[in-house]
Amino acid sequence: MNSRYNKQLKGIYQILNSDKGVTLMELLVVILIIALLGAVAFRTIDATTNQSRFEATRKEMLELVKGIIGNPDLLSDGVRINFGYVGDMGKLPDSLSALFLPEGDNWKGPYVSGRFSEDQKGWLTDAWGQPYEYDKANLLIRSTGGRQTLTAKIIDDTNDLFNNSISGVITDITGGPPVELANKILIRLIVPRDGILVTETTRPRRDGFYEFSSVPIGYHLMVVKKEFGTQDSIIRMVSVPPRSKIVADFRFASGFRDNLKYVEGSASAWGDSLNCIGFSVFNSGEAVTLDSLVVILLDTTAFYESVNFQGSEVWNYAASVPPRRAGKNDVVALNPAPTINTNSVARFDLMNFKNHQINIYAPTVVMSGIKIAIKFSDGSIVEFTP
Repeated sequence: MNSRYNKQLKGIYQILNSDKGVTLMELLVVILIIALLGAVAFRTIDATTNQSRFEATRKEMLELVKGIIGNPDLLSDGVRINFGYVGDMGKLPDSLSALFLPEGDNWKGPYVSGRFSEDQKGWLTDAWGQPYEYDKANLLIRSTGGRQTLTAKIIDDTNDLFNNSISGVITDITGGPPVELANKILIRLIVPRDGILVTETTRPRRDGFYEFSSVPIGYHLMVVKKEFGTQDSIIRMVSVPPRSKIVADFRFASGFRDNLKYVEGSASAWGDSLNCIGFSVFNSGEAVTLDSLVVILLDTTAFYESVNFQGSEVWNYAASVPPRRAGKNDVVALNPAPTINTNSVARFDLMNFKNHQINIYAPTVVMSGIKIAIKFSDGSIVEFTP
């Protein structure tokens, strides 16, 4: 356009400098051409300026939307951690000023970038100097300064912000559900609501399943605690983006039924051939009745013939048909099933280890210095070396 404009001006200059002089008609033509060129240039400049303002306003409106509901591109270890004003406050702002002006202890702003927050008034107006219209009811931000109204949608529906869910399954180290202990497992979720942090609680079902509904977007703290035995806790941050159904499973590093603890120094190998072992356990939880036990670790080839509890026999291999001694991974049913009361110590003895499962005349095995681990029917595991 500049080349054509220059040629036209050169033509006008030649007319004005002609030796023949300038007629009135020629002068009027020159004036008309100059007016037309000015109008075209003005429209071009105006269009360029308007487009620049349009782009600046569009970018600023996107910044405001991110300030309200967060930037989905801000991640930590692949997990979204930025949820803007709503993620911290658990509500929509009453005005755009709330993105910059502090509003209680849970406010973590400003929620606009530095170039906006440095100008506390400028970022509330579009590039034409008109204030943005914040339509909280319809989840919109509007700019009316240009020739056409620009609109930025914050979110499609408030349910996308405040009616998400978190669910999962609670299990122990063995992968087992809590069953009768479900009412002694507390699950806490800490979320913002109306500018205040609140703690919501639930307990799992017998199969370990739990669920929280009506969860606002955000990066929320969850705590799962066993209110029995070792009273372990699991703490985790859970990211809840808009329109989400989050699955958060929790597995304890211990068993739900792990109240029996080995009494340090209590294990010994005894008998004439040191082929019997004895050990004591302490019950740190509620009274427990044991239906069975199983040796899950044994650093030698050996099989035992009977089990005593507090000096009384509760299992003997002779009762099986055919008679078979018990070895590693063999579950033995205890009868009568022994009960260990709360805060009590009890002694077990595994008797007469031999090196063959069914041979009556099998040699005995010296158990001194042999590492062994035993799992009880309540899930407790004890490990020792007599």
